[in-house]
Amino acid sequence: MRGFREGQGLSQPDFAIYLNEKLGRRYGRQQVSRWENGAERIPEAVASLLRKEMLGPDLPHGPALLVVLTNQKGGVGKTTSAVNVASILAQDGYKVLLIDADAQANATLHLGVNAMERQEAGRTLYDVLTGKAAVRDCVVTMERTGLDLLPSSIRLSQGEVELAARPASNFILRGHLSDIRKDYDFILIDCPPNLGQMTLNGLTAADLALIPCQAELMAIAGVDYLLQTIEQLRRLCHPDLSVLGLVPTMYTQRNTQDRESLSLIHERYGQEMRIFEPVPRSTTYAQSVAAGRATIEVAPEVAGGAVFRSIANALIAERGKRFGTPEVPNAA
Repeated sequence: MRGFREGQGLSQPDFAIYLNEKLGRRYGRQQVSRWENGAERIPEAVASLLRKEMLGPDLPHGPALLVVLTNQKGGVGKTTSAVNVASILAQDGYKVLLIDADAQANATLHLGVNAMERQEAGRTLYDVLTGKAAVRDCVVTMERTGLDLLPSSIRLSQGEVELAARPASNFILRGHLSDIRKDYDFILIDCPPNLGQMTLNGLTAADLALIPCQAELMAIAGVDYLLQTIEQLRRLCHPDLSVLGLVPTMYTQRNTQDRESLSLIHERYGQEMRIFEPVPRSTTYAQSVAAGRATIEVAPEVAGGAVFRSIANALIAERGKRFGTPEVPNAA
């Protein structure tokens, strides 16, 4: 951090002003001093900004690692996970596309994009899948993070019916993404809470699946059916699809039922996949939706933020392993 600051010719007070303008925070010289001498950990929002600044604007991108976030049960924190992991990667300087593949348009609304306006303009995922628009024409870029969003709207529910009538319907999204993989480092697909056409399209397009799962018995039961579907796709048409892991969500440590459910998750799936640390319940997540921004952006130190960071790091490592791509330099 000190090297970056001095390279910009900034004093500690000036550097605090620079950070506040970029991040909308209220840091002071004393905090900058504590970060530089190691007395206090650098906040992730600051570290992410510095990583992005150190990369510069001309970093080559691609190929994209495609990741689908899915669980056939709704209300398990799937969209929250997708939005925050995608935002962390974008803050790190990676070129990231988040695809809202749910007709409820939760990711679209979470990021403050008006789904009805995009629908009326013919610039949503539905328009891409039906051949009325190209992906690049429909993307909305988030000003603060640089994250790209391919938005959704209620019209996508009609699209599911139309897709089912087309040949090789499970491969349609994959076909539309094949050309833009070279433009992005990561493409994340937020699927609807079912195993319908859009989820099957997401799974068929993806390299990896991430499974958010509420620490609750009904959510755990849905994972079995999802894993069966993934295994069938592997056997029939997509042998390269693998599971990154399962992330328990909406966890309350003091709740006996949550502790028992978390124990069951480890017992049931811990031998076959990675189980990330649980994301605690927090009203901050709902508040960030109202603000139209990713929680990790509004409140970088939110409970569970470290879990989304660990998922992002796992994706970075996986992309490097598959494509031999370098990791972003660490700003700390």
